[in-house]
Amino acid sequence: MLLTNFHTHCHYCDGKGSPLDMVEQAKQLNFKAIGFSSHAPLPFDNDFCMQLENLDAYVKEITALKADADIEVYLGLEVDYIRGLLSPSDTKWDALGLDYKIGSVHTLAAPDERYPMLSVDGPHDEFKTLLNEVYQGSTRDMIETYFHRVGQLCGEGGFDILGHYDLVKKHNKALQFFDEDSHWYREVAISTLDDVAKSGVILEVNYGGMLRGATDDVYPSPWLLKQAKARNIPIQINADAHAPHHLGVHHQRCREMLLQAGYRQQRVLLGGQWQDVAL
Repeated sequence: MLLTNFHTHCHYCDGKGSPLDMVEQAKQLNFKAIGFSSHAPLPFDNDFCMQLENLDAYVKEITALKADADIEVYLGLEVDYIRGLLSPSDTKWDALGLDYKIGSVHTLAAPDERYPMLSVDGPHDEFKTLLNEVYQGSTRDMIETYFHRVGQLCGEGGFDILGHYDLVKKHNKALQFFDEDSHWYREVAISTLDDVAKSGVILEVNYGGMLRGATDDVYPSPWLLKQAKARNIPIQINADAHAPHHLGVHHQRCREMLLQAGYRQQRVLLGGQWQDVAL
């Protein structure tokens, strides 16, 4: 299998290690390409995104690494979608010369001024506040809102890869707050794939939850991969690496999941062009 990774974080945001550390590890593993996707700055205080004052340095460092002839290096950002506040489609990203963008939903706006934004994948206490104080304990309301935001993100566009489709399940292994087999959950998770298909973006198969022990499988869940294949949604295997040693850990496992779902190709950036390559 041709190895690539386009969801890669480093010390410019909440990752560990330098961009060079990531490149050297990728080369050791015989990766063909690596793309950097640090969390784009957010307009409020947080502890996981790049700071705005470091954005230029990030762009310059990744751009300089492109000169390495042994591996293809690409410059990207993971941009949050926060309705009315931030979107991958914002024109302010155009001047950066990015090769691609990942569009993601990490946070939900709260109708309480005490909590301007809370992460669906944040610490357990933060997630419990989101569920219990913002959504009054209604798992269904929270999850349906999350997938509605994913659908809105796809509708606005401006990005190439959809990040961790069902991230809202991250704490379910530990907290068991919903049943993934519930009719209502399957209905909203499957119907939102129609928005993904219409957008034409790549759906990543993200094994970051498995890397950190939060989940037992990938984002999106294997049963959703079958639904994605039925809609001819292009896919891509990514580690969501936050340290060099994360690269390549579950690529083969993801390949096997995708083959079982009916996929035979993944879409990657090679030679400066998006193209389908055999799994």
